[in-house]
Amino acid sequence: MFKIFLKSILPIFIILIPSLFYSQEKKDTRLHIKGKTFNSTGKVNDVSIRIVHDNGIVDTILSKDGKYNLHLEFNHKILLEFECMDENHYTKRIAFNTSIPDKIKKIPFFDLTINLVEKRLWNIKENDLDVLDLPVAYLNYDFQKKIWFDKNAKYSRVINKKIKSYGIY
Repeated sequence: MFKIFLKSILPIFIILIPSLFYSQEKKDTRLHIKGKTFNSTGKVNDVSIRIVHDNGIVDTILSKDGKYNLHLEFNHKILLEFECMDENHYTKRIAFNTSIPDKIKKIPFFDLTINLVEKRLWNIKENDLDVLDLPVAYLNYDFQKKIWFDKNAKYSRVINKKIKSYGIY
């Protein structure tokens, strides 16, 4: 009985054990982004998150509880658009460059809290609405310093300064 057990189980272990080691060294091909959506009064539920890739692929997920978990493919420029389903908030955009060198196997997850602006609180002039169509940041990862940074910091400061001129955080 023991011999039969060994004959049937041993080949399975011989096949599975190398695959376990291989899977541990396998390259993680996605950037993980975890976050929450808020406004001036607290958590915002029912937010549509549109993921727009540079190659034209568009995906949309729905955050029903004010939390989200995204997995973005490497080696793309990706725009994230956060839009509240109640249409009482302005859409907020943020861009990511997920390009990585071949030798890199993994980059740290990104914690992203999004503050959505309520239309009733911030009466933005119509000619300034286009500033909200632009991403508030273009984030890249510096592999040597191991930090995320805004590649267009100067440009982002102009956008954020205009937004803050309305008293918006």
